[in-house]
Parts: sequence; structure tokens; C-alpha cells
Amino acid sequence: MRDTPDRRSDGQLVHAAKDGDFGAFGELVRRHQRDAIRIAAIALGSSTGADDTAQEAFIKAHRSLHRFREDAPFRPWLFRIVTNTARNRLRHEGRQSNLRTRVAVLATSDPASPEEIAGHLADRDELVAAINRLEVADRLILAYRWYHQMTEAEIAEAMGCRRGTAKSRLSRAMNRLRLELEES
Repeated sequence: MRDTPDRRSDGQLVHAAKDGDFGAFGELVRRHQRDAIRIAAIALGSSTGADDTAQEAFIKAHRSLHRFREDAPFRPWLFRIVTNTARNRLRHEGRQSNLRTRVAVLATSDPASPEEIAGHLADRDELVAAINRLEVADRLILAYRWYHQMTEAEIAEAMGCRRGTAKSRLSRAMNRLRLELEES
């Protein structure tokens, strides 16, 4: 195992992985695994099964590398695969449940301090409850924007739509969240 991080860009790693360098793909997994698990948890509505879903998505991504456009960003492409894998899993298992945002976020985030968490706990609980009442598509787009700080272009790539569509969906999701917060 390597002690120093691989400094190649995602694009360089994808190119190397396409040429059969399994270590390069391993580095892509290492870089994006945590975010992939978080996206899977959000799409599934629970952290249960998120690890397996993310792992399955990485396998699908590896098998599909030949179709990846090297001029495109890797992360949105991967997140789209993670989201689709999670949706397929939900369909297959026949379950639709509320997202347990707090579990997904807290299980995969590194809070600044216990004091910061305590100071925002009441507001966070209210926000989490409001987010949990939203549809899966709204929860996902908000997660892409807030938790992963993705640009509108990256969100569009992850969702498989045009940038303007992603922008309007994000705006509608924010409006629905605002209404949920006002009603609570």
C-alpha cells in the first residue's frame, strides 16, 4: 500500500485505468468512496445498504470506463451511476422510505466541534425533518449542491439533464424545502 497520495488528476487516473492500471482505479475509489456512500444513503433513504450500493456502483463504473468521455468530470458521472444503482436497488427490493438525512450526513461527515453541533442541533433537527418530507429527487439535488458543493453543470451531468433543467430543479427543490420549513 502506498503512503503518499496519488497526485494524478481524476482524468489521468481514468485514462490509466482504461489502460488496465487497477491501482489507478483503486485511487479513484479511494478518492470518491465516502461521497459515493453518502449519495447512496441519500438515494436509498437510509444508510442501510449504502456501502453495498456504492461498491456495486464502483464495479459498474469500472465496467463502463470504456464509455466514459475523458473530457468530462469523473465525479458527476460516478454519482449518476451511484444514484441509478440505488434507484434500481429500491425498485428491486420494492421499498420506498424516507431519507434518514441525519444518519447519512453525521455518519460520513467530520464536524468541526461538539460545540458547533450542539449550537445548531435544534435548527438541524427541523431542517432534517423538512428534508425528509421531500421527494427523493429533491433530496438528491439538494445533497449534490449542499453536501458535495457541485456546480450546476456537475449536477446536470449527475442527473443526466441540461444545465438549465438542473438549475430549475434545484430552485424548485429549494422552494419546496422553504415551504416545508414554513409549515413546521
